[in-house]
Amino acid sequence: MEFKTLTGVTQKEILDVFNLSFSDYFVPFKLTLEQLATKMVADNVDLNLSVGVFDHKKLIAFILHGFSDIDGQKILYNGGTGVIPIHRGQALTQRMYEFILPMIKEKQIETLMLEVISQNIQAIKSYQRVGYTRVRSLACYRGTLKDLPINNELEIKKIKQYDWKKMQSFWDVTPTAQNSIQAINELNSMLLCCGGFFNNQLVGYVVYNPTTKRLPQIAIHKAFRGRRIATTLLQYLRSKFDPSLVVINVDKRNQPINDFFEKVGLECFLEQMEMKREMKDQ
Repeated sequence: MEFKTLTGVTQKEILDVFNLSFSDYFVPFKLTLEQLATKMVADNVDLNLSVGVFDHKKLIAFILHGFSDIDGQKILYNGGTGVIPIHRGQALTQRMYEFILPMIKEKQIETLMLEVISQNIQAIKSYQRVGYTRVRSLACYRGTLKDLPINNELEIKKIKQYDWKKMQSFWDVTPTAQNSIQAINELNSMLLCCGGFFNNQLVGYVVYNPTTKRLPQIAIHKAFRGRRIATTLLQYLRSKFDPSLVVINVDKRNQPINDFFEKVGLECFLEQMEMKREMKDQ
């Protein structure tokens, strides 16, 4: 077996191994080439910092790493680890990290981040062996939105230029990597952002992907909560697009937003764990 970066490896090669790796997963799923390409853009994947295992020159395992610089901190996000079934049990995840870590250190990356399914004890132990620790528990929701109550005084307008300073002031918790500002900026052309306004004052917003029916962010001004702003925004999406909705990686510590998603008709179908490794401590 040979360990190398994924430099020069085609997306089709990665896709084939990705889909085979996740074919018998806790929640089996399969990506198209277009979906993988979109994911790699959103995660800002750097193939020079991603790693693969090759058996007779054929890719059999991988880690996709995406780079981000958040407030001056260099972060590397694991956007997916896959090992095809017949090659499991050989500690390939751990060995891939052992191979790539010197390159990560050379690039002065400060933090490594990932999410892993909470039930996947074997994967969690593998990540712990290479220095990852638990950060927070996350819930993933999907379902069909109910017919929701609205506030007729709220004006809904599309937002083309994000005022992130103002929008961040609405947050209770920081979004995970796949719902981050960077991910939204990377996929901006594919996303819709709708703002709720009272007298031209932005009091809430929602970011939505009409193609995947995913909702990366929704947030309401703290002084305007309890006035049906969130339900009005979701009802707008329901009426204009589709009642089906998916929301991934919701911080479980934020009980009100978890209760809200259940109240509007969604169900938790998966729980994940966010983990990180601080390079300076290793």
